[in-house]
Amino acid sequence: MIRKPSIIYNTNFCNQKCKQAYQIENGHLLNQHLKDQVEIECSICREKFNVPKSRENSAKYCSKHCLGIANGIRGKILYRNHVPVTCSNCGIDFEKKPSTMRTLNFCSVTCMGKFYSESKMFSGEKSGTWNGGDIGYYGPNWLSQRRLARERDQFTCKNCGITEEEYGQELSVHHINPFRNFNGDWESANELSNLISLCEYPCHRKRHSKNG
Repeated sequence: MIRKPSIIYNTNFCNQKCKQAYQIENGHLLNQHLKDQVEIECSICREKFNVPKSRENSAKYCSKHCLGIANGIRGKILYRNHVPVTCSNCGIDFEKKPSTMRTLNFCSVTCMGKFYSESKMFSGEKSGTWNGGDIGYYGPNWLSQRRLARERDQFTCKNCGITEEEYGQELSVHHINPFRNFNGDWESANELSNLISLCEYPCHRKRHSKNG
């Protein structure tokens, strides 16, 4: 048989059947390194257990149960290293690892999104990737509101009537009153009454063109 040089081993087989036959016939010769066992003591329960000699210096626990206990002990030690911190958005006190401390700290993704949305710290012209154009971040509830708007509109463009199935992709969701007019008030901007489902081309683009 012909094989790539990268997959040629000490023993090579043309199919799985031949490989299994070889393993049955030579089973007493395989994995000899596993037969050389040594006895060590579990670091948790202190029971003696056997491991291959190659794991004599790396094996520590006799079972998954003891491993779980060890992980719990390590977790408690790591948790004791947490330091108190105050959420930069809602003011709630919580704890963080020192390595994750920042100038601004948040208790949840929702608080982080709300803070950045209201402060506009990294949005629009203040963003390092700003190239002009429309605002791209519409607040932490945008994805859920976008989905609800499409469901309400029965996944149909409210301008031309094409469905998502006919269009071949998800419809866009447009802010009737532009998001920028709400001065960062994403909750009001993303009210369902201010959202409408449109196909991206041509209806959504025409709507933006009309808005100037």
